[in-house]
Amino acid sequence: MPQTFSTVHWSNLHADATFLAGEELPAQSEGKLWAVLTFVFYGDKVALADITGRGLCVPSGKIEPGESVDAAAVREVWEETGATLDPERRRLIGCYHLTPRGEPGIVPERYCPVFVAEAWSFAPIPEGSESRGVVMAAVEDVADVYFTWDALMAEVFEFAEERRNTLFPVGISVTKLLG
Repeated sequence: MPQTFSTVHWSNLHADATFLAGEELPAQSEGKLWAVLTFVFYGDKVALADITGRGLCVPSGKIEPGESVDAAAVREVWEETGATLDPERRRLIGCYHLTPRGEPGIVPERYCPVFVAEAWSFAPIPEGSESRGVVMAAVEDVADVYFTWDALMAEVFEFAEERRNTLFPVGISVTKLLG
């Protein structure tokens, strides 16, 4: 049975939001991809960008025309945190589904791919970034510092941490070590 997530109203986006777990984007998202979000882990911490006008949040941003969702994730993480991601430890884990609320046609239905990733390293945040810095937070402390928190955010953070632990276990296999 697929995991279900809460549906909440995000008034700033004039939409109801939920999360669709999966390693592939749903077919109905074609032509409706809007922004990408990445849960970036480094050791036992998660990287939160301090975005002007928003506050602390996972690195995220709009997908540029012609850009793949994977390339958008890498770019947004770099621009907002200065992190270089391990390409072998980056996976799509699902997407937010935003359903417009209010007058039809004003705000379109949108999908926002969500990745979980591990950072190799951090460099200074690129000049011109909307990010004022990066905070490395323990997952259990994120609710206290995140710019907006609700049941859906709590569920997705928990899911992202679980997927990270499953997909990228700590340590290295003897087989990989010995080649």
